[in-house]
Amino acid sequence: MTRNGIDALTLEILWQRLITVADQMSTTLARTAFSTTITASNDYGCVLIDEDGQCIAHAHRSLPIFNRTMPYTTGLILERFGRENIGRGDVFISNDPWENAGHNPDITVITPFFRGGALVGFAASIAHHADVGGAVDTNQVRDSYEEGLLIPLVKLYRAGEINQTALDFIAANVRLPTAVIGDIHAQAAANQTGAERCLTLLDEYGLPDLRAVSAEIHERSERAMRRAIAALPDGVYRSRVVVDEFDQPLQLVCAMEVRGEEIFIDFNGTSPQQPRGAINVTHTFTRGQISYALKATLLPDVPGNDGCYRPIHASAPPGCILNARRPASVSQRHRIGAHIFGAVIQALAEVLPERVIAGSGFLVSTRVFANADEDGAISHSYLFSAGGMGANSQDNGISTVQVPALAGAVPVELFEISVPILTRCREFIEDSGGAGAQRGGLAQRMELSLLPGFAGTATVSVHAAGQNVPPFGLRGGAGGAPAQILREGKVLSRAEKVEHASAMLLTNAAETVGFETAAGGGYGPPIEREPASVQADARDGLISLAQAASVYGVILDKDSLEIDFEATAARRKTMVRGAGRLGERCKPGMAC
Repeated sequence: MTRNGIDALTLEILWQRLITVADQMSTTLARTAFSTTITASNDYGCVLIDEDGQCIAHAHRSLPIFNRTMPYTTGLILERFGRENIGRGDVFISNDPWENAGHNPDITVITPFFRGGALVGFAASIAHHADVGGAVDTNQVRDSYEEGLLIPLVKLYRAGEINQTALDFIAANVRLPTAVIGDIHAQAAANQTGAERCLTLLDEYGLPDLRAVSAEIHERSERAMRRAIAALPDGVYRSRVVVDEFDQPLQLVCAMEVRGEEIFIDFNGTSPQQPRGAINVTHTFTRGQISYALKATLLPDVPGNDGCYRPIHASAPPGCILNARRPASVSQRHRIGAHIFGAVIQALAEVLPERVIAGSGFLVSTRVFANADEDGAISHSYLFSAGGMGANSQDNGISTVQVPALAGAVPVELFEISVPILTRCREFIEDSGGAGAQRGGLAQRMELSLLPGFAGTATVSVHAAGQNVPPFGLRGGAGGAPAQILREGKVLSRAEKVEHASAMLLTNAAETVGFETAAGGGYGPPIEREPASVQADARDGLISLAQAASVYGVILDKDSLEIDFEATAARRKTMVRGAGRLGERCKPGMAC
């Protein structure tokens, strides 16, 4: 028996059953939601939380950042309302960026559940909604007031009775009320599924509440994380990430201190919050990204719960871009926030080089609002497009996959059903992956136009991270190709990106807009890549013959793509000599 009175086998069964309950919540939400951001992109999360506001289990498809923010919001419910004012049939709602997941479109719905009159726990869900009002051109917003509806932490249901005033207020402030209200109801239904399944589980095992199970899960997970941290040498490990996603370079300065069984991460020295552009990050999002990076690297095999994060301490100075004060604009917070993962990974690379990955190409978020001339009807859809994943010591990066995990891609067919848009091009970009002994994942290119015959216009907003500072390589690997925004097939200038990229208007089917995502960085010197792997990449159309020769030193016959081993040996020998001479000229502090 464990010290909480549950034997190890029963604990494992209960733990996996709780995860299954969270998965059932996820299934309910995905099947009943209206918008493609939930049904196709999986931009949502579902968790079970104990009566003290601590996460016990989350769904497999639940986004990692959301798993960390929902317990925080639940803690605010307990703090502000008090247990005595939380009753059966209550449901809470909020989207405050500083108290939830960092920007208004992510709406949290939390349902307490009871057994025998006593509060047992909470079922919580969060989802990215189709619209929350506010400006379409978020590059130009100056504060959070211009970013749309803000829902304070209120009761959506009270004792089983819906708060129709709250729903009416939400519906009156969004462009797509049917989809938004429908998705809120889907979240409440998902929570109800979780609550009912959890209570059934307690009945099945004759447990009065979740206390013993929760305590054991948290204690075991905390011990596992402490062991993983204790295996690292004590010390301070640093990284500095330059971010150039708007109109000036910014920096994230990370100091990671390993002290016994605990890790302390601080971002002192990071650039201040910005007056416009919606790229500021709230501390809730920053803390979630830090936790995710450390959990994924140090303890990937233990199911996520709040016990895993107790030995992790995260801070960023108030007023910096990673801990923005109200009313900073934050609706595009992922454009900066995604770099937090890379900053933590680079710091870890000093002490765990074999466990980390090179920089990854970040999310490109495309939002389309189309207006029909005849009746003024509005159609809308998001399109989330992944860059290339960074390579690691053992494997190539995966092409077009989200790292850090944000949202999945909407299938082109579903996107084109939702809005009058034709996808003219969606393809891998040859030579984009960072060169290395292990190659970075490739980026993708997409071009869009109005559907021929559509009478109306469409505003296409493209937000692409990694346009000016590409994803980094590690241990001699090259960085991946940067992201680009395209108009009529041409890359926008820097001035055009700042002033116009966020809201490009399509008025006829001949006009096109598009983008290229960033690619993943390589790991290890390119000259150490196996010639057969270079040959396979060329045969698959992932790299050109020119890159095979100039970067990897592998000479391929242009017709048969067979390796010319004699020419390859000579070419690589020349490259090694050249690298040696370059190394002799380079002194510490010099640019080579």
